[in-house]
Amino acid sequence: MSIIQLLRILVARRWIVFGCMLLSLIVAGAVGKILPARYPATARVLMDNFKPDPVTGTMMNVNSLRVFTRTQIELIKDYRIAGEAVDKLGLTDNADLLAQWQAQTGGYGDFRRWVADRIIDSTRVDLIENSNILAINYEASNPEVARRTANALREAYIENSLKFRTDSAGRTAEWYREQANRALKALEAAESAKTKFEQENGIVMTASGEAETVKLASLQAALTAARSNESMQQFEAVKQATTSSVVDQLKVQLATLNDQIESASERLGVQHPTYLAMLSRRQQLERQLAREQVAARQAGAQQMGASRSSVAQIEASYEAQRAKVFAMKEKLDKLNQLVGEVALRRAQYEQAAKRTADLQLESNVADAGLIVLGDATVSAQPSFPNWPLIIGLAAGAGLALGVVTGLFVELVNRRVRGAEDLSFASRVPVFAVIAERRKPEWHQFVKRILSRGNATASGMQPAQ
Repeated sequence: MSIIQLLRILVARRWIVFGCMLLSLIVAGAVGKILPARYPATARVLMDNFKPDPVTGTMMNVNSLRVFTRTQIELIKDYRIAGEAVDKLGLTDNADLLAQWQAQTGGYGDFRRWVADRIIDSTRVDLIENSNILAINYEASNPEVARRTANALREAYIENSLKFRTDSAGRTAEWYREQANRALKALEAAESAKTKFEQENGIVMTASGEAETVKLASLQAALTAARSNESMQQFEAVKQATTSSVVDQLKVQLATLNDQIESASERLGVQHPTYLAMLSRRQQLERQLAREQVAARQAGAQQMGASRSSVAQIEASYEAQRAKVFAMKEKLDKLNQLVGEVALRRAQYEQAAKRTADLQLESNVADAGLIVLGDATVSAQPSFPNWPLIIGLAAGAGLALGVVTGLFVELVNRRVRGAEDLSFASRVPVFAVIAERRKPEWHQFVKRILSRGNATASGMQPAQ
């Protein structure tokens, strides 16, 4: 069947097409008049959850934001939120709704759940593009009811969001509190075992560590310092033995006296009493110088001996302390294990206690991160019925129904409406068409275009 044949059929059955369209428009108009009008109300909420958390300091990434937003949209349409909105509006005491519920369900089921489901079915939540604003849309037959319901849904959503956050933090804080108590008991047990071991083995712990080990480290440091100072002390001892202020003074006096004796021998003679007194004085100075030199050498030797004795004493003390520490090695290793256990238990307890404190703060937060943006707004024009849309859809549906009905009637009662139909029915070629008047050229051109592809339209080939 070519397009021109289809158009001939539709023109011939035009009253069926027009009738179907008219019937569809009438039905759609009647339905639009019968069904109650619906007024949309919108309540908006600004989600301020995307800044760093005031307690933990964490911030959501892009994927987390997408998941969080989707979760909030689904949460608003959850029964828990809708159920609290039902309670806020007092709809469980509405006699009309109760009668409708009994008529639909026969009194079977939960009336509160039934009302909440009705609210959920009429609720739509959208995230305004390029913003952090959620729009809660609710439709009802009464504008005031739509506004109050949208406000109730928003209030229930904000309250439950805060409750979800604080309840979750509170439950987690309680769990961490139990872990902290267990860690504290383990810490106390570890410290008790460490103290008992110290008492049983006579080990003293200081702020720097075990006392005997600390003493060994001190002796080692003292021995290293003594050895490094020993050469300096020996040099000072040799210097003291070879250089003395008293010896130097006596040498100067002796040299001066020798000069005076030599001068007196020439001037006074060797038998003069003064010369003889000078000789006696020189002998005294020489004996005194010898005594002072011996005393200086003895002092230097004593200093060198004291230095060597000091190093030897420190070495002996160090070796004795080292032997003592080595003898206590097993005990010290066991003590180090106990000290490590105490440190581990203390770190676990401090971590659990810190997390408990953080979660306790979070559970006391009074801000859900959601900001109310004004009161709910209601459109003055109902969203249903949308007459332009209804008329357009009804006309389209009626046209489609009319075309299908016309084609069906034509197939049931086939008529010859052109040369193409005659050629098809008689299975003989059509050589000419006798008409009352000649059609215009453009009409012939359109006919050839529409008849293109139909073998029998041109009449130049025999019928199949």
